[in-house]
Amino acid sequence: MYRLTLALVMSTFLFSLNTHASGLSDKAKIEKVSEHFMEQVLAGEVSDAYALMSAYVGIDLAAFNERGKQVSTSMEKLKASAGKPLSYALVKKQEVEGHFYKLTYLLKYPSAALLWELNYYQPEAGWYLVDISFNTNINKLFE
Repeated sequence: MYRLTLALVMSTFLFSLNTHASGLSDKAKIEKVSEHFMEQVLAGEVSDAYALMSAYVGIDLAAFNERGKQVSTSMEKLKASAGKPLSYALVKKQEVEGHFYKLTYLLKYPSAALLWELNYYQPEAGWYLVDISFNTNINKLFE
C-alpha cells in the first residue's frame, strides 16, 4: 500500500510539475515554512496559509489553490462546531532516504484534534511541496 501511494505521489508530481515553484534548499527551510503555515492555520488564516505554500508547490498550482479554498471552508465549519484551535505542535518527522520528507503537526481543539501532514519531494536539488492533508486518525501517531 505504501509503495502504491508513493508511486501515485511521484506520478502526480512528474506529470503536473509547477515550473514556477521555487524549491526549498534544505530541511531547516522546510520546517520554517511549514511552521509559518501552521501559525496561519492556528490563526484561522487558512487561505493565506495555502497562498504562502503555493510558492513551493511541485504539483498543479490550480488544483492546489482550489484545494486550499475547500480546506478553508472546511476549517470554518469545524470552527463553528469545535471552537477555535488552541495550539499546534510538531509531533513527527519522517524521511525516505533524501527523496521525501513529511512533517506531521497536531492541531489541538478543546474537544478534538487534527493531524496535518505536509509532504515534500526532492527530485534533484531543492524540495517541493507535493501534498498537504489533514485527518483525525490519531492512531497514525502510534505506528
